[in-house]
Amino acid sequence: MGLIEKAGGAFGDIPDAANELAPAPETGGEPAPFDINFEALAASGFYTPAGRANRLSLELRAIKRRLLRRLGLRNSAGERRMTRRGGRNRNLVLVTSSRPGEGKTFCAINLALSLACEEQLEVLLVDADAPRPKVRATFGLPQGPGLSDRLRDPAIPALSVCRRARQAPLTIMSEGGPVDRAGELYGSAQAQRLFTELSARRPGGLVIIDAPPALATEEAIILARHVDEVIFIIEADATPEVAAGAALDEMLEANPNVSLVLNRCLVSGGAAYYGSYDDYDRVRDSGTTQPIRQDEGKQE
Repeated sequence: MGLIEKAGGAFGDIPDAANELAPAPETGGEPAPFDINFEALAASGFYTPAGRANRLSLELRAIKRRLLRRLGLRNSAGERRMTRRGGRNRNLVLVTSSRPGEGKTFCAINLALSLACEEQLEVLLVDADAPRPKVRATFGLPQGPGLSDRLRDPAIPALSVCRRARQAPLTIMSEGGPVDRAGELYGSAQAQRLFTELSARRPGGLVIIDAPPALATEEAIILARHVDEVIFIIEADATPEVAAGAALDEMLEANPNVSLVLNRCLVSGGAAYYGSYDDYDRVRDSGTTQPIRQDEGKQE
């Protein structure tokens, strides 16, 4: 998993149609607490605080630094600051890919865990992959109300369909009940209000949305119009160039702020974290900006 050069968009560019509606006021409701089973996560290859010196943690830090700078939550000196646009926080991030099985959920969960545990940032991880939700199961959470239920009934307090970890500032909003036409639900004015509300509740924090693959359903493109940054996962030596290109063309029309992450890139021991100077030159010449790689990623 390695960050490579952004596909498009200057810092601060947000689609004009996104986040223009004021969120509806909300009262009541609290997220139910849960315990993160770090042992189970580690056994499945996910980030844990105990592995802060391993390659996964180091490469996640490189991705986080770039993302936080693009969002305006951190400047070049590593200081936290706030960027706002249109009266709201700039902190909504979408994670997607072109096809199923490229590691998008694995990357979204790892990014959320790393930001919450290492940076102590308030992170809300939303499972918007209605056809194949995996966030809840990864954390061992029971089935219950979630995103789809809140969108269908705005009277439900958003916090009441979330669960908050005891060990870190991480909150999970699961997928909720079955959805027949998720695209219509995600493209509604109510969805726009909800994501604006979730953003406003986390000044200085992030909302990370795990979306379906862009070529599998229409939901990823629709959700991209609500967010500030898109992280697009590409599986090394597996994602066809035609598929990635087609998905990126559609994504860039919805949101110009797209960064690419290369997942499951196998490298030799001599080209480990940050690699050798020879390897750095090769990566730089190929048009990427960071010779950062990750060969793990078993979740969709």
